[in-house]
Amino acid sequence: MGDFKESDLGADEKIFYEQLKLISIGSRRMQMALRDYYRAFRQRANWIRNDLLYINELGKYEERLIDEWEHSFASMEDELMEYAGVTEDEKIREGRKLFTDIEKKDIRIRPKCQEAFVMRGSYHILANQLRVGWHKDFYDRLKELLNN
Repeated sequence: MGDFKESDLGADEKIFYEQLKLISIGSRRMQMALRDYYRAFRQRANWIRNDLLYINELGKYEERLIDEWEHSFASMEDELMEYAGVTEDEKIREGRKLFTDIEKKDIRIRPKCQEAFVMRGSYHILANQLRVGWHKDFYDRLKELLNN
């Protein structure tokens, strides 16, 4: 597998990396995120190439992931409402907690598909499209990176 670096990312793959930088992820976790992203990307491409998915199976799976994220993100927003004048540090801390919580979930595309990188990497793929995010203000901070 080897170690992936930011420089390995194409211009259209930088957004999920920027998402993780917004919540100050450590370099070891960043390495694992890059690895999960690439492994999931390759696995998904392989499924599509070999016609191993049902029609819209990937789309439905992503909808389930987004739904789960929406619940967790809303919960994080509630946590942040408890602070008077939310600081950037608090947003970073809560965002990192959200990312950790999501990473621990077990949402499978199919019951027998046990590889955790499929879910984690799929979240990175969604984060790369700004369909999900970790920092409370992720969309406003990163939207100019879309379609550049």
